[in-house]
Amino acid sequence: MGQVAVGAMVVGTSLLVVFALAMATLESQVEDSLTQIASASEPLPQFTIENANNVEGAVVSWTINSGGTGYSSGQVSVNGSAGTFLADLVISTGGVVTGLNVLNHGSSYLYSSTYYLEITGPNTGNGLNITANLGNLVYVNITNDGSEDISTDVSWLFTDGTNPRNLSDGYHGYSPDLIFSGETKEFYYYSGAQATVSRIAIGIDGINKASIVA
Repeated sequence: MGQVAVGAMVVGTSLLVVFALAMATLESQVEDSLTQIASASEPLPQFTIENANNVEGAVVSWTINSGGTGYSSGQVSVNGSAGTFLADLVISTGGVVTGLNVLNHGSSYLYSSTYYLEITGPNTGNGLNITANLGNLVYVNITNDGSEDISTDVSWLFTDGTNPRNLSDGYHGYSPDLIFSGETKEFYYYSGAQATVSRIAIGIDGINKASIVA
């Protein structure tokens, strides 16, 4: 009788172990299924590429050959041109110009010419010499048509089928952002040298859309 009882206990214990393992596996499968269902229920991003445009002959950067001395706050434009480039001076100690805050990159400046920037109004400084570097900018407007916000960190732009670029990485550098539902975001970047772009494609969470660049 004792051996039978011991044998029954061993079998019972084994069955309990098997049952516990089966329950753990079942719980894991249920949890995975619920996660997949929750993921599948999340709405896919909806967006529209409103427009995409090349801006040729824009001032994409500049070279400060001499920051001069004695300058105060003011603005600079492109010397001898009716173009629309305009920037605020960044001044350091001694009135030395150390940088620019661009207000308008301008357009249609001739690549074959060398342009310099000049003060737009009266200023007490002297010796400033800044060369304008020209190139092509691409401006894109994207509207979030969905109900969920879109993170620019998970959004990618392709230029003519290559050169993937994160939408957090625009002309002014890395700047993560959210495109809220119903919001239109302007994104622009330097295409490289003087090359214009023919077509762009944007991919967000598996949804891809393309547009011709005017």
